[in-house]
Amino acid sequence: MFGNFDGVLQLLAAVILFGTMFVPIKQFDAGDGFYSQWIMSISMLLVGFGLFAYQQFTAFYPLAMLGGVFLSFGNLMTIPAMKRLGLALGFFIWSSTNCIIGWVITTFGLFGVTARPARNVWLTVAGLLLIFPGAVTFAFVKNQIPQRKQYGLPTQNGSANEEAPIRTEITTKDRLLGVLFAFIAGCSYSLNMIPIIYIQDNVEGATKDGLAYAFSQYSGLFITCTLTFLVYALFQKNEPKINSKISVPVIFSGACFAMAQAFTLGATAKLSGSITYPIVSTIPGCIAALWSIFYFREITGKRNLYLLGVAIVMILTVCVGLLR
Repeated sequence: MFGNFDGVLQLLAAVILFGTMFVPIKQFDAGDGFYSQWIMSISMLLVGFGLFAYQQFTAFYPLAMLGGVFLSFGNLMTIPAMKRLGLALGFFIWSSTNCIIGWVITTFGLFGVTARPARNVWLTVAGLLLIFPGAVTFAFVKNQIPQRKQYGLPTQNGSANEEAPIRTEITTKDRLLGVLFAFIAGCSYSLNMIPIIYIQDNVEGATKDGLAYAFSQYSGLFITCTLTFLVYALFQKNEPKINSKISVPVIFSGACFAMAQAFTLGATAKLSGSITYPIVSTIPGCIAALWSIFYFREITGKRNLYLLGVAIVMILTVCVGLLR
């Protein structure tokens, strides 16, 4: 794994950025999430265009745009999931789902991609099995609405609601909805790389450099987010729920997401996909957990911290098993 130091650095950058990308928007009310994910897609498109220019405007791959469609659906689900579960729990659920489905697709060669089974299958399976008790552990971790100042949607007089909310428990209904949204997000994220892998495996002359597909993927993301926001605005009779104060923070979130995805593509080209995929699917959840504990104060109490610690150990064990 450490034979290519450049690939390792890109993988490390991807992990940190993936685990941090929602921090700028966490304290803002994103409403239904449609506006936020649209602005995020614009930021990602700009980053993608910069990468496209850096590569001297190489080939555009229309099929890779389908990966952007899956990314857009994932982004749309993460915001409502994060509002109901908190940053750490939501991240763990969708990253675990992403890891399992992605492993199944690449191991058994589904959707037309070449099968890439691990050398030590039994260690891989043993590691994946730990995800299920880990997911059960997540369910017992209770998060709370933080006392940190939050910026809500504008009121009827046009001013933003900036009252600090009282710390309250999340209801069971909201928690279940959050789990559902996080699961859908994980399924969507697990499919975003499949069109690119399919092109590399089946299209003659297609480059193996994953970074060359970034702009194509981000273009599909932008188009899907734009159409989704348009349909939402029409459904709302041209009165979408928009929090103007989230605009700049969500641009930074989108830039973090775009760079993390680009670093993942670059690291995968230099390292084995069996190394990069499980790491970027799971370790960012540990980064998000640290933000939730030490900055947002969403998870407190010895019991909750102990359960979360057990979940993190399980996730790290899964990574070790997949890397063997």
